[in-house]
Amino acid sequence: MAKVSFINTPKLSTEEADVQKRFNERRLCLVPHIIKFLSLHERFKDKQITVTFSEKGVSSLVSIIETPDEKLVLKIPLSLTFTEGEYLFMKTWAEAGVKVPQMIEGGKLNGHSYILYEYVDALVLSHKYTHKELVEKGLYFEMGRTLRCMHLPEAHGYGRVVNGEAEFQLFDNWLSGPDMQKRIDYVMGNSLLTDEHGSFEAASGILKDFISKNKKSSYCHDDFGASNIFATTPITVFDPNPRFNHGYLDLGKSIVNHLAHGIFPKELVQAYFEDESYDNNALHASVFVNACMKLPYQHKNNKLEMIRNIQKYLAQNKYLLEK
Repeated sequence: MAKVSFINTPKLSTEEADVQKRFNERRLCLVPHIIKFLSLHERFKDKQITVTFSEKGVSSLVSIIETPDEKLVLKIPLSLTFTEGEYLFMKTWAEAGVKVPQMIEGGKLNGHSYILYEYVDALVLSHKYTHKELVEKGLYFEMGRTLRCMHLPEAHGYGRVVNGEAEFQLFDNWLSGPDMQKRIDYVMGNSLLTDEHGSFEAASGILKDFISKNKKSSYCHDDFGASNIFATTPITVFDPNPRFNHGYLDLGKSIVNHLAHGIFPKELVQAYFEDESYDNNALHASVFVNACMKLPYQHKNNKLEMIRNIQKYLAQNKYLLEK
């Protein structure tokens, strides 16, 4: 049996939201299960193990596992429903030729999904380089090509992962599902988007028509950007929010994440499509839908500048929803 010692305790959120209070309880409840898991795991038999809880995990409890022989990461998402599939997605991308941390195993721990994988000793791109440096070093081009490669394996269905499969079989059902509707109601109810920016009806109509002709579903990261990529050669992708969807929706989410900081990732988009033509109306419709998904969180957390940046871009490009 391994001997487990802890360097620190899980960092608890100071936010008053009910979900964070619930996550704090789960962080603390998981500690004894981590001890049992590591103590009895065959990989760590008779070894001395030190565990350091990461300071950065917001939606997951992330533990750095060190033995005399190796350094690993044990990641346990705190949600019981919205974060399945990471092990499956990472393995799929690795098989497609994308560099990801080496996956050791995935499974369930006290009702939570978990993954155990190699520790990557590198900074993320956003901590190592400025936006200007990412452009100058061609890293946005590498990111665009990498995201396209991630979308090559064919998936089936749309939405989050439920028991290893997609939540919805049809794109229309995902787009009109309860989670999306809840977000749309929040955006419209708080006037975060108005006729000045375009309409969800127009965006969804464009996407439904486009997807009906281009039905390929992909393994999507849903949070692809410089904060979730290690600065290695080649770059190493990690920390996805696993979702099945069309690649345009994943690219649209990445665009929205950049727009929140006042940046349109032109080079990333160019590299994603290389020299092939693409449907700019459908891509912008994806940006609009992803903005509707993102804005409620930003509004609840008072990220007003991010909201203004997204609103400005949507207003300037509203014409792409009017074709």
